[in-house]
Amino acid sequence: MMMNHSKPKIILAVVFGAILFLSIIYLAVFGRALRQPENHMAIAFALPRIILNSEAVHLDEKTILAKDAASFIKAMEQQGFVYVDQLGAGHFFKKDGDGYVSISRMYSSHFMVFTYPIKY
Repeated sequence: MMMNHSKPKIILAVVFGAILFLSIIYLAVFGRALRQPENHMAIAFALPRIILNSEAVHLDEKTILAKDAASFIKAMEQQGFVYVDQLGAGHFFKKDGDGYVSISRMYSSHFMVFTYPIKY
């Protein structure tokens, strides 16, 4: 009868341990980035897609997270934008004859945050 009570405790301990381990890993990789104003929960949920597929992921209607600029440019080209050039943090695109710019910055040492291209 005691074994039945210890089984749920072991399962609970393993689940808690796994959550704690993943939290520590997340903080080790993104600790300094957590002071930035982004939606960190959306970033946490987007990370598997970015890491496994190297794709750019929309965090909201104005913000995109990508592993690098090449992934972001590829995603924008799939949406009909034509890449023109990069000047500093600005990435310039054309679409339907209009010019667009997206501003980028490092989120962490492994990921970049981009604004969705806006018309200039």
